[in-house]
Amino acid sequence: MEKHILSKTTYIKGEQCLMQLFLTKKFPKLRDRIPAERLAIFSRGTKVGIYAQELFLGGIDAGPKHYSQYHKAITLTQELMQKGQDVIYEAAFQANKTLILLDILVRNGDKWDAYEVKSSIKLSDTYYKDAALQYNVLINSGVEINSFSLIHINKEYTRNGEIDKKELFIITDVTENVKSEFENVNSKIEEKLDSLNSDAAPKVTLGPQCFSPYDCDFIGHCWKNIKRPSVFDIPSLELEQQFYLHKKYGSLSSILENDDSIDEYQSTEIRCQIDKQDHLELSDDTMEGFEELYNAEEEKYALKILYFIPALPLYNNTKPYQKIAFAYAIMPLDGSSNAKIFISNGQNNPEIEIIEKLSIEAEDKVFINLNGGHDDIESFDLQQIIDNGEYYSPKMQKDYNNKSLSAALGNRPQWMAIESDIVAAQYYDEILRGHSKSVEKLNLIKDYLINEVNLVKQFFDFVSQ
Repeated sequence: MEKHILSKTTYIKGEQCLMQLFLTKKFPKLRDRIPAERLAIFSRGTKVGIYAQELFLGGIDAGPKHYSQYHKAITLTQELMQKGQDVIYEAAFQANKTLILLDILVRNGDKWDAYEVKSSIKLSDTYYKDAALQYNVLINSGVEINSFSLIHINKEYTRNGEIDKKELFIITDVTENVKSEFENVNSKIEEKLDSLNSDAAPKVTLGPQCFSPYDCDFIGHCWKNIKRPSVFDIPSLELEQQFYLHKKYGSLSSILENDDSIDEYQSTEIRCQIDKQDHLELSDDTMEGFEELYNAEEEKYALKILYFIPALPLYNNTKPYQKIAFAYAIMPLDGSSNAKIFISNGQNNPEIEIIEKLSIEAEDKVFINLNGGHDDIESFDLQQIIDNGEYYSPKMQKDYNNKSLSAALGNRPQWMAIESDIVAAQYYDEILRGHSKSVEKLNLIKDYLINEVNLVKQFFDFVSQ
């Protein structure tokens, strides 16, 4: 059996951009480092897929144990089908130099029902493209398909006792859709194979496809000739508007001089990028609120609350993807003592315990946070100063999150440190599942909490001055 050239992943990359497919296959070393946040999302999808297998019990996993064993997986799948196995997980097939691993294959009389599992609460266009490719390979492999369905999570499901998998998941029959795309997918496979057979890279201009439906793996390479600062460093501009302005004017100076569609907020960010100067100008309302906060008699404490959003509801009375607090840190802004940290063991819903503890702590304190509070805990959120455009730094090139603010205030990244709430949440999820490095991950979460309350103090002092 010849080696496959396309897989489901590379096919979808090619659907987004042929250049991304070309570089993935021929120049993989040019790929950007995968952000830890995206790795966390990959892990989430794997857990949901395994859980959904319990909808069809008695299956055998035919998936490869190593990336070099795809041919063995294809052979094993065929053997299981011929021997009368009714349910197969990770069933492997190859046709037209394209490999797929189908999440669940179920015998239905003389034919088969195919199921692909998605960890989201809705079905995107990409998922339909994914299903159409898998159906195409199944048919071209000689498999007689009765139906093809996508399985995704029911966002309205509320856990009460053991998880009811039939209520947790929604099964959507997309058979007619994938059938209608059969010939189109044949053409698209041929297009991608032709592109890879050429020594010349496809001619693709930069555009919104660089970030949709996912950030491209080769932005660092393809965008290396974009002069900085550019319109793409202005986070208040929508992506489509950024490309429009870049194509029409090019430089930031030209945009300021010639375009009247940008508002005052966006103009301020552009000037900051050109002049490499920070902007800080509090509105009267913000100034009044900040002065009241600054002069409060109660002790002022920095607050940071961490949340995780499990795809599968872990606790009674919770839903899939419900935001649940699992840890907090508080620290006096006067520097009189170190941060106090609490991280729940997660045996019961941690948010209940956290709200109880913080409600007691709040009796003689004023809490101040930076995008890290809770609706049930009164706190002044400094993030509003950033979101309202009252503070901006040219180092905040992509968004206004705490990581970019930390860089704007002159903090250097710490080696091996957690850099975002998303990664902290992923580590907590792994700790709950008994990860072998749980102690190390717990310590990293503690360090992250300390860094975050220190950032609150740093920004509070900055604005105060």
